[in-house]
Amino acid sequence: MAHLPRTILGIDSSTGACSVALRVGAEVRAVRREDMTRGQSERLAPMAEEVMREAGLGFAALDAIAVSRGPGSFTGLRIGLAFAKGLGQALGIPVIGVTGFDAVARAARAESGDASTALAVVLESRRADLFLQIFEVDGAPAGAPIALPADAIAERLATFAASKPVLLAGDAADKVTALLGSACIRSPATVPDADEVSALGLALLEAGTESEAAPLYLRAPDVTHPASS
Repeated sequence: MAHLPRTILGIDSSTGACSVALRVGAEVRAVRREDMTRGQSERLAPMAEEVMREAGLGFAALDAIAVSRGPGSFTGLRIGLAFAKGLGQALGIPVIGVTGFDAVARAARAESGDASTALAVVLESRRADLFLQIFEVDGAPAGAPIALPADAIAERLATFAASKPVLLAGDAADKVTALLGSACIRSPATVPDADEVSALGLALLEAGTESEAAPLYLRAPDVTHPASS
């Protein structure tokens, strides 16, 4: 019996955008993406309904949901994860977490077409430290993601650029590019997108190595505690 392609809904609301993509196997059937720093909670469900309607499928056709789990905006992450988990629970299907680093790395590799260089994804944190994860030539992570200042990231990447320039991706990569100069190549891939999230989620689903949809926080939330009386 032929293996039927899996149908998966990809969701991202972790940065300054909101996107939803419906994938059936290797084919992306519908995508919606809107730039926004707020309002994801109002738009996410309607965008999901729009892509399902465009593809001519009902939510019952979904085999799984993939969602960005960070790092990124605390509010955006919570909105995306809550929606994905609620929908997954209602449908009785798995919800797979995908990091923003992996999503941007996939887009950068696809655009570059060069798999012979190390890749660094540098994401904006809206603070002095930036979010970093480095990937080896074979695509494996070279350590866990971390938050570091731009100069410390440049110093760390210089060791990877000894023989060949490092491919730099992410919405904060320009802050490091200026420090590395010719030791890096700037990728146009910037922020996670539901298209990439759905592809990575599908790969995890088919490999049977599903990733828990738990938020990835690399710094503490901006919370001001009330002064004690």
